[in-house]
Amino acid sequence: MKINKLINYIFLFTLSLFTLSCAKKDDLDKDIVGLGGEKWVKNEIDQYIYQQFTKPYNIDVLYRWNASEVSFVNNLVPPKEDKIIPVMDMIMKGWIEPYVEIAGEDFIKKFAPRQYLLVGSPEYNSSGTITLGTAEAGAKIVLYRVNWFDVKDRALVQAMLKTIHHEFAHILHQTVMYPKEFEAITAADYTSTWNQVNVADARKAGFISSYAMSGPDEDFVEIASIMLTQGYEPFEEIIKSITDPQGVEKIRQKQQVVLNYFRQTWNIDLYALQKKTEAAINKLSPPPSAFEQLGFERSSSVLFTSNTTDIPNWSPLFKETFEKASTSLGTYGNVGRYLEDVNVIYYSKNNMMLRLKYKNPNSPNSIYNADFKFNYVENANTKKTTFAFVGTSTDLNSTAGGNANAVLPYLREMINYFDGKTFHFSWSNDGIYPTPYAKMRRDDNPENYMYGLLKNSY
Repeated sequence: MKINKLINYIFLFTLSLFTLSCAKKDDLDKDIVGLGGEKWVKNEIDQYIYQQFTKPYNIDVLYRWNASEVSFVNNLVPPKEDKIIPVMDMIMKGWIEPYVEIAGEDFIKKFAPRQYLLVGSPEYNSSGTITLGTAEAGAKIVLYRVNWFDVKDRALVQAMLKTIHHEFAHILHQTVMYPKEFEAITAADYTSTWNQVNVADARKAGFISSYAMSGPDEDFVEIASIMLTQGYEPFEEIIKSITDPQGVEKIRQKQQVVLNYFRQTWNIDLYALQKKTEAAINKLSPPPSAFEQLGFERSSSVLFTSNTTDIPNWSPLFKETFEKASTSLGTYGNVGRYLEDVNVIYYSKNNMMLRLKYKNPNSPNSIYNADFKFNYVENANTKKTTFAFVGTSTDLNSTAGGNANAVLPYLREMINYFDGKTFHFSWSNDGIYPTPYAKMRRDDNPENYMYGLLKNSY
């Protein structure tokens, strides 16, 4: 009995608590904290995305940070809002518009990923590699490094567009697979340790990049994306730089498979598409001029030319000047000294050293330096440089300054070639793409130029 009473008391007490709790009227229409969703007002970026991507091509661009959309393993940074439109403008001009011109709007509408996800930073992996982009089952492309974007940084523009073209080529071959013959070309050489192979060795083995060695799919899309973002001439220069003929042959075989695949599967002439993407990239971020490459604190600080290797590329007027100076030098002491090399050295701001190297037949194994200092003034607008002779100099080497004092009367032809003259600069082939060689052209006569190798040693 006592136990039954106790149970009844407990039941009645619990029931009374429940009744009191239910008696309080809660506002069930009130928002629950944390479950109301993110609220934001559409801004200029959203309007741009809708008008340029969503409305014409049904492509959405995710840029507001959502941690569930990215890796939980690696630390990532949200994209900066001021980078969104410039990055997407690059994608429009460097990827969508070239494809539309060659393959038509319907092609992009049908095969383009439905979403772009923009991430501010790269994704750094434990293996030491960096993820620059991913394609998820043809539905979404994740693009990293958005916060690094600067349209003036041509290498970065090319790299980011390469990621886009790389991932889109994956979407295409995941839709219709490329021929099995592609994989057979270097079937035994794919490796999971591709990141331990430098690009020169990868190319000798028949791969256009180190990453291409990671597997046939990556190999295939690397050829397509590098062709489309480097341009015709630079891609051909890559091929020319490969020292192993078998490596060249393998890459050419793969390239032909890629060309045939695009033409036969998608009715796309990849060379025509390359021409469009090349023009778009050049307009977005023009390649550096020779003027921008050569100078103090630039990529190259020295223009070097030699009578043993470069005479065929000299202009007749420069050759005449060089030979007159060399002949004159031969009369110094009547021992037949002669000029061998010319170095134009930008060694400090507004100072150039003209280092003339010469030999004495009585000491055939020795080479002598003579240093002549010039001031220079650059015009960034016209990309021209004017030089003014200062005198012999020991700024770079005391012995070279002493030699210069001795030979100055005999080398006036070379001094006068630069003194008071204005020069403009071009690449060795007079094209728009950087090459290892450049020309310094006299402004008073563009057909009078010095040709030489760009370097940083003297």
